[in-house]
Amino acid sequence: MRNANINTIFFDAADTLFFIKQGLGNTYASVAKKHGGNPDPNHLRKAFSKAFTSAPPLAFGGVSDEERKVLEKNYWRGIVESVYQEVGMFEKFDAHFDELFEVFRSDAWEIFPETKEVLTTLKEKNYKLGIISNFDSRVYDVMNNLEIYEYFDTFVISSEAGHAKPDPNIFHLALKEMGADPKQCLHIGDNIYNDFHGARALGIQALLLDRENEYESIGKQHKISNLKEINEFLD
Repeated sequence: MRNANINTIFFDAADTLFFIKQGLGNTYASVAKKHGGNPDPNHLRKAFSKAFTSAPPLAFGGVSDEERKVLEKNYWRGIVESVYQEVGMFEKFDAHFDELFEVFRSDAWEIFPETKEVLTTLKEKNYKLGIISNFDSRVYDVMNNLEIYEYFDTFVISSEAGHAKPDPNIFHLALKEMGADPKQCLHIGDNIYNDFHGARALGIQALLLDRENEYESIGKQHKISNLKEINEFLD
């Protein structure tokens, strides 16, 4: 029997619906090697984690679409420059970064095996589906390329919203765009702070996607290891 309380389901995007198929370090390294660099993938991954964690939120409110695209690319350029200042800069960095930025618009990503099946089932059951993601405008191209864009009724991304999860404002904006009551919504994502606690702070039900069983402190009723388990929660 369907859970009558839920009519709207929000998803995080990266690492929830899709992932970097070669891993971040390998993807960065493969592009760098084409431009004369030879970084170690493990060093890249660690340097990226450090740079990304210390960066400001990916959020630009009150600007035009064209301005936003410039701000988005400059944001990521700053992070990638920090990465290579850590692991070793190389001469053709600029051309490398331009290609890397486009790789993460398209070829870098792959959907999880169950993603499309789960989204299809939810749409057939007439749930309204939305995206709440700390992502930039490339997410539309990524999801089009992965053939999952059409499943979603609304997209709220941090670079457009001007707020990034777990800021309540990005959730409020998503609720407003969907015309949804928090008590009738479910949010699913892989980040315990941004997705799980961020949604629950507004009275939105949340499931933590914990594929590697990292968060033993979260009760089993509040987490899933695979998107297919959403159906068990709903039924």
